[in-house]
Amino acid sequence: MYKFLFLFLFTIISGCAGQQQENNDLANLLYIQNPQDVLEKLQTTEPVERDYAQFHLNIGLLQLMTGDFQSAIDTFSLAKREMAVLAASSVSENIGAGTVNETLRSYSGYPTDRVMVHNMLALSYLFNNDIEGARVEMLQADISMKKLAKRKDLNGQLASSHLLAGIIYELLDEQSNALISYKHAADIIEQRGLALPIGLKQALLRMSFKLGAQNQYVAYKKQFPNLPVPTNNNKNQLFALYFDGVVSNKKQNSIMVPDHDNEQLIRISIPAYPQMKHRIGRAKIAQQKTQLTTELVENLEVLVREDLDKEYPSILLLTTTRAIAKYELVKQADKQDSLLGALVNIATVLTEVADLRSWNMLPSNIQFAYIETAENEVVINSSNTLSQKITINNGSKNVVLINSLSNEVFHYQQ
Repeated sequence: MYKFLFLFLFTIISGCAGQQQENNDLANLLYIQNPQDVLEKLQTTEPVERDYAQFHLNIGLLQLMTGDFQSAIDTFSLAKREMAVLAASSVSENIGAGTVNETLRSYSGYPTDRVMVHNMLALSYLFNNDIEGARVEMLQADISMKKLAKRKDLNGQLASSHLLAGIIYELLDEQSNALISYKHAADIIEQRGLALPIGLKQALLRMSFKLGAQNQYVAYKKQFPNLPVPTNNNKNQLFALYFDGVVSNKKQNSIMVPDHDNEQLIRISIPAYPQMKHRIGRAKIAQQKTQLTTELVENLEVLVREDLDKEYPSILLLTTTRAIAKYELVKQADKQDSLLGALVNIATVLTEVADLRSWNMLPSNIQFAYIETAENEVVINSSNTLSQKITINNGSKNVVLINSLSNEVFHYQQ
């Protein structure tokens, strides 16, 4: 009977660990297979209920990457609701996490997930020709960031969210809101020690000029002396966003040691991210005589590591509590029967696995470029080496989404 109990428990935990490994393998496949193929593979998997939020975040992102915008809206909306509901874990889940391992707790998303889902929803709405829906998501992203905001702490504060909000406000001719959002994006980028993209510098100049905010305009002109003076022209505007690569997967770090009496083994497993190795690629946007390169706005490799760092105190506390509980469980079992004690000890070791769940199909980084042009055609090249020609109308405002993992370039025009 003990053996059957042990095998049953081991099968459950192995299934959880195997499912996350399969998820990570699918994320890595994005480098060699197109998003549609990976989407079809992911849709054939059957996650347990506590992993639904992670599953729907990845499904929604793949649907966005394949151009199925309405499905992406539906799936992201579902993931957003799931994360909100699961933010407060149930008592039974806390008990399971404290006695077996943390994969028994529902995945409710990290701070980056809870903000980034609004970005992805806004893009899905925008390319589905629903700019008002995109605007609502940007308002919700701002609320989410304010809830997560702590003094001198950038955790949960995304420059890309403020940048996208600025673009959407500018498309809607809400110039004051656009300038505020662009300023927030610039502040976060500078606090992270990154260079401001030229396109964002142009946005700060352009919007302060259009608003007649003379003091701000003069200050920005002094700060960016090499940029041309904005004018009230009727040139075409093109805002380009570039998703580069796939964010790293977590790995498990484990140690196993005997107790002080050498009577049982104790295993400790914690999640970690590998050293950052992704080589940042760029997209190029060319006209007849000029060429621009997208520039870094958000390095998600840094953000996901910040999220995990913030969780480490609670992870270590729960890991220690769990190790003590398992130690006592083995002791009690050994008092009843030495064979039972040995089996329970093996079970406690095998079931000690780290929680490696994450939104692991996010891009590694997000980049931006901006063009004002009188031309009606631009050529886009990304790291997939394929050129795409985009036709733009006179006096139009345009947003394009480029992805290093796909040949498609999505284009919104008004």
